[in-house]
Amino acid sequence: MRSLKKLADAFRVKHEEVYSKGVKLQVVEDDDVRMFKLDGATNSIINKKSIYTGGYWDYLLPLLYAYRRPKVLIIGLGLGTSIYQFRGLLGGKVSIDVVELDENVIRLAKKYSQGRIDARIIHADGLEYVKKSGRKYDLLVLDAYGKGALIPKQFFLREFAENASRVLKKDGVMAINYAMHPSGILRFVGYRKLLKEFFRVFSIKTTSLGDTQVILCSKSLGKGELLGRVKIKRSEETAALLDAYKKMREL
Repeated sequence: MRSLKKLADAFRVKHEEVYSKGVKLQVVEDDDVRMFKLDGATNSIINKKSIYTGGYWDYLLPLLYAYRRPKVLIIGLGLGTSIYQFRGLLGGKVSIDVVELDENVIRLAKKYSQGRIDARIIHADGLEYVKKSGRKYDLLVLDAYGKGALIPKQFFLREFAENASRVLKKDGVMAINYAMHPSGILRFVGYRKLLKEFFRVFSIKTTSLGDTQVILCSKSLGKGELLGRVKIKRSEETAALLDAYKKMREL
């Protein structure tokens, strides 16, 4: 798999660059991938040759196999990387709702996703959606980033954590893409404490340095139960994912 650094250095085609809500949005491309960048940081990838990206999105895939016909809520659209991957693995067996606040992100995704967005797209704030939604989900993916490539502040509120727990089914899991840059590290101690009021909390390293992690927030499943449900077939692409799950830590 190609590293994200190699991906970031390789682009020849720049499709579009716009400023929206004070954030620079870019769509760039090379022969293998199309990438969405937010304030210079990689936010989404569509791999033209595989459902696997070599990035943190891949570490969400084993969670699909924890449920027979998973109902998924994604907060943060990007170019629709997770939608494309989830559909590639499970086709019509997965139901996907995506909440995105920025109309420009929705426009760019529809224009540049190469027709790979197959989900219910909801133009709304993620905090408000989980507060008002009457739907129940097996998996909630929080992959929302804003100005400065930071997680928007509303997702650090107790109100969000409480309502995220409410919209999840009894054995549901919330997965958070969490960047361990200096600001993220400073906020993480308090964030972990908040999440633990509502969930059992685990971390999975998606890079050898641990600078990006997937934080798993489980309503009822322990590590052993989660691992027992992850039935994704071991292959060259999935070996690193399965090994990372075996090494996940409870926080």
